[in-house]
Amino acid sequence: MSAAVAVRERSNVRRAAVAIVALGPERSQPILASLSENQVRVLAQEIAELGPVSPQEVRDTLAELAQGLGGIGMLPAPGKKYARELLVSALGVDRGEIAAYDLDTEKPFTWLADADPKSAAQALASEPAGAVALALAHVEPRAAVKLLTRLPVELRAQVAARVAGLDVVHPETIEEVEAGLRARLGDVLSVDVHRLTGPQVLAQMLTYAPVEQERAMLQSVALSAPDLAEAVRAALFTFDDALSLEPRAMQALLKAVETRDLAVALNSADEALRARVMTNLSERARVTLKEEMDLLTNVRGGEVSEARRKVVAQARALEEQGIIELTREGADSEGFDD
Repeated sequence: MSAAVAVRERSNVRRAAVAIVALGPERSQPILASLSENQVRVLAQEIAELGPVSPQEVRDTLAELAQGLGGIGMLPAPGKKYARELLVSALGVDRGEIAAYDLDTEKPFTWLADADPKSAAQALASEPAGAVALALAHVEPRAAVKLLTRLPVELRAQVAARVAGLDVVHPETIEEVEAGLRARLGDVLSVDVHRLTGPQVLAQMLTYAPVEQERAMLQSVALSAPDLAEAVRAALFTFDDALSLEPRAMQALLKAVETRDLAVALNSADEALRARVMTNLSERARVTLKEEMDLLTNVRGGEVSEARRKVVAQARALEEQGIIELTREGADSEGFDD
């Protein structure tokens, strides 16, 4: 099975689990009755491990029932109790209880998956490649790749090769490797990490700096770390800021933005923000934007973020050209020397 197929199947199992939980035991029972025992076990395992599911994911998963789910709130984590009831309902008391026993067996290396990725990768950097590979092979893929990509380059390559070469591993070997890693790394990784988001911290500082000082400091950061400078700019001037400009500046910005990008960017915006945009458009532009927004279906969060990034980038481009001026609340020139 290719990696792409495996990822797709994993995604399908999650969607099925979300659908079953959203439908509830009674409405999902006919669906479960049509599945094989192994399929029900896989679903139950996935449901037991589900965390809170966002309303958007529920709506995307049950697109054909979107209208009925329009007001749904955060779907709580169903947990093992729900999964056990599901198994008993689908398989009967005896077989269901036997299948539910597996839910109480802790999967190996879950403690590693729950650790801060950066701290965990630093701790794993001094471990043998074989042990690290075995550990990552038992961690959920999205968590595993965060650890793998943070390992030192040489070790990363060795671990990737070891993972690719894994075949049959005796359970006792897995237990021994996990026990050894937990003994050496468990205490280190159990310490809470105090995380600072540097770009946002600097952006908050620069909010109170004069525009000239702000630009000079951003240029200085960009010389040594262009990506960080871009992250600071993104935090410094947001999509909401762009749509809070004075009318003339906002109208110039809206003319420069593609209608499709603007429609996607406004997909999950509140009504006040949408109204502000509409009042700064011509009648023809309003009609075109509404038509474009009506055509949008199943817009992903990533698409919305990218569209908003384009709007902000266009605002910065217009500022560079001297067409508009980007002002933010909090700008204060006191206490700065030229």
